[in-house]
Amino acid sequence: MARPFRCPKCGSHDYAIVLTGCNLTNATLEEMLTWDEEQQDYVSGGSVVVDSEGMENEGATAVCAECEEDVTEAVRQYEASQEPATEA
Repeated sequence: MARPFRCPKCGSHDYAIVLTGCNLTNATLEEMLTWDEEQQDYVSGGSVVVDSEGMENEGATAVCAECEEDVTEAVRQYEASQEPATEA
């Protein structure tokens, strides 16, 4: 059984992957809108890719969901440790 990722700063298991420079094919996006009483208007929380046929991106970073630290290298190490060993 796999062990969960743990943020080296705060110990949280949750993180987000942020992709930059994306080109999407046949994508479905979701945009969350919340009412801002002060502005008397809806405010966008940004768009999220729900699904796509294809995606190319220039780069990616990982951010801890709890403390918002950059955990890119820690996630790379975690993912490498989860890969099954190949037989020679």
